[in-house]
Amino acid sequence: MPRLHPMLSCAVAAAIFLLTGTSALAQDLQPTSQLAEKWVQDVYRPAFHQFAIEANQWVSSSENLCQSTRGSRIYQLQTTFTELIADYARVEVFRSGPLLENNRRNRLFYWPDSRRVGERQLRSLLTNSEAADMSVQQLSQKSVALQGFPALERLLFNNSYQAVETPPQCHLVQTIIQNIALMANQLDREWQSDSGFVQSFMNPAPASQYFRNDDEVIRTVMTEVVVGLDSLIDRKLQPLLSGDPGTIRTTPLWQSQRTVAMLDGNVSSIRALLFDAGLLEQLGLADELEIDFLYVNYLLEKLKYRYGFADDNGQLHEEVDLIFTSLSAALNSIRYTVKQQVLVSLGIGVGFNAEDGD
Repeated sequence: MPRLHPMLSCAVAAAIFLLTGTSALAQDLQPTSQLAEKWVQDVYRPAFHQFAIEANQWVSSSENLCQSTRGSRIYQLQTTFTELIADYARVEVFRSGPLLENNRRNRLFYWPDSRRVGERQLRSLLTNSEAADMSVQQLSQKSVALQGFPALERLLFNNSYQAVETPPQCHLVQTIIQNIALMANQLDREWQSDSGFVQSFMNPAPASQYFRNDDEVIRTVMTEVVVGLDSLIDRKLQPLLSGDPGTIRTTPLWQSQRTVAMLDGNVSSIRALLFDAGLLEQLGLADELEIDFLYVNYLLEKLKYRYGFADDNGQLHEEVDLIFTSLSAALNSIRYTVKQQVLVSLGIGVGFNAEDGD
């Protein structure tokens, strides 16, 4: 089947900059402070709070794992993993402020891992006696590849390891879950509190170390939208559409077949940034993009409860391939509209720079 979008030679992310000294926002939209407050109250804070709530519940539900009968807890742990991945994917898009502090983004989800560093380090750790009683504090000093969801995925969805209820797997699973919850709680507090970042986001000032003016606030949000779309299309979907089984396996969460949960969470937050503060409605672009997002959600729904994406040779089933191809096309349509209409309406232009993907 022909591919709509060939793999890029390197990971590409959008770098946003103003074309003019004054953005169109000042003349055509409500004050940035009102938009910023809605983004904080209706988008950022609820997403981080929900992530923290679910992570804390997972800590409670995984207690006494090492005292469980073999095979008795794995289904519940896998189900909760899927739900929490969707919650994390919603905050993953917000690539500014607290998520970038203390290397939390990499610690929560170290990807891409092209050299399979996490797999090797986890295998080594499981043969080490310290894995049986490792504390969250000790884990936080380890490699980022051992601290978050990818390491947990290998423990919960890998038949080559021992049963998850047996030592030291059971203790390490609990410790990683606790580490994720700790970071989720930190993120929640920093977005719910009157932190310097949040206050500057809502009330930028020339002397602020975060946001000096309204334009920087808008540019930050739109950067999250464009980079989020670029990551979805060029880094997460394109491996699936490569036709190469080895490349397909580099898709995030391919081992657990929970990729769609991540895509769904990412799309949800990108849509929220565009719609929930009323930005698109004021620009007159809400109806056009709403149709595209409805189609994307329809395609994701068709994939949500299907875990057998590929045959024994690693090739996508024809029906699945067609859905992912359609999904890529629909997201590309959204990206085109955002770049050619939304950004232009805001007086913002787009330039590109290569990133190393770490």
